[in-house]
Amino acid sequence: MTPRRIITVASGKGGVGKSTFAINFALTLARVAPTVLVDLDSGTSSVRNTIAAPVERDLYHFFRKGEPLDRCMTPLPEKLDPTGHFRDFSFVAAPQHAIEEFTNLSDTNRVRLIRAINQLPASYVILDLRAGLDTNVLDLLPHSNSGILVFTPHHPAATMAAADIVKALLFRKLRLVFSTDGPLSNAEGASSQLATINGLLDRVEDSYDDRIPNLDAFLTDLFQAFGDAPVVRALAENIANFGVFFVLNLFDGVRESFDAAVAPFVRLLQSQVSAQIAIHNLGWIVNSREVHEGNCHRRPIVLKTVSDGNLRRDKILADLEALADMAGTPRAPARRRSTIDYLLSIDPRGVLLDQLEVLNAMHRDPAALQVRDNFAYIARRALHALGSLPPDRFGQRQLLTPVELCQALLRSAAVLTLDSDGDAAAVPLP
Repeated sequence: MTPRRIITVASGKGGVGKSTFAINFALTLARVAPTVLVDLDSGTSSVRNTIAAPVERDLYHFFRKGEPLDRCMTPLPEKLDPTGHFRDFSFVAAPQHAIEEFTNLSDTNRVRLIRAINQLPASYVILDLRAGLDTNVLDLLPHSNSGILVFTPHHPAATMAAADIVKALLFRKLRLVFSTDGPLSNAEGASSQLATINGLLDRVEDSYDDRIPNLDAFLTDLFQAFGDAPVVRALAENIANFGVFFVLNLFDGVRESFDAAVAPFVRLLQSQVSAQIAIHNLGWIVNSREVHEGNCHRRPIVLKTVSDGNLRRDKILADLEALADMAGTPRAPARRRSTIDYLLSIDPRGVLLDQLEVLNAMHRDPAALQVRDNFAYIARRALHALGSLPPDRFGQRQLLTPVELCQALLRSAAVLTLDSDGDAAAVPLP
């Protein structure tokens, strides 16, 4: 068995509950299919400190002793799972103490780790990445989506940092797709267009240059310069197909969470990246002492019995209705748009209305009331995304090294060319 999907969990800043979410999310998925959680947070060994399980082998043994990664998997002991409901869960712990091979991954060790993760015997592999954004994080994140980002209304800097992760991921892919020797270089007339695109991408990505504020303005300029050219269409498709998935931790009321986290996150993406990116709110985790107590006792909340929730449904409903009134009535269902519509029909307000609809749906689900059940709701939404979206739209089927990513783009990217009648047609690369 090799993984059906590898899902990263990341955050731009520490202190938002990323590892707590990753642990409980992985435990919940294990009720559905074999799931392995890999602790790649080199800052702390938070997973082993949150699960009271004896660890015989960890990433120290993988890097220093040559142990296969699947022999470093630790299952739950019977005292944590007496009923066996989570028998399909296991985790790979970070080293107990800092080691250079893990803290500062060399290219060789990074490739070795990627190969080993791709061979783990599980349906789902959850990667708990360290906070922030560097090469060791970026190379493990997907190229067509964000994985799962975790932030909270109580840490505004983390919300901004999560938006920075999305920007870095999308620009990394665009740089590869539109490189002068990349997958679009064989398109007719692409050489000069690619050079122009890369020069303008430099300007868009530069936060100190506000002449082109985001990719939507960039696309508008390109469309005016080149018309409905193949590379312009390809750029629009790559932006529109990029998926952002997030979880709101420490939720303490709809209005506070919407005003302090969801709306700022969406607006940052709209202003600095693109208003056309698909944004998916997978759910919230209510602010509860039970989660903290579970961590302190090294028994994650998902493993505990249900207790009464303290979140009042009527208060949530009042907040949702007030926010909906302020935002206006929801727009009509989205329709498939052409390239021209994509460039000229940007509706930033609609994205926020979509997020309100998600909050409404979450509120109507009984799992919204109980912190333990929040993870069940998030897992259901994640499984739905895995089953309904294309394989590269949420998570990734396997981790790719930078070289393999370039090769994959060359093999699978579709180059838009003009047929004999002058109509656009997709021609797969050899």
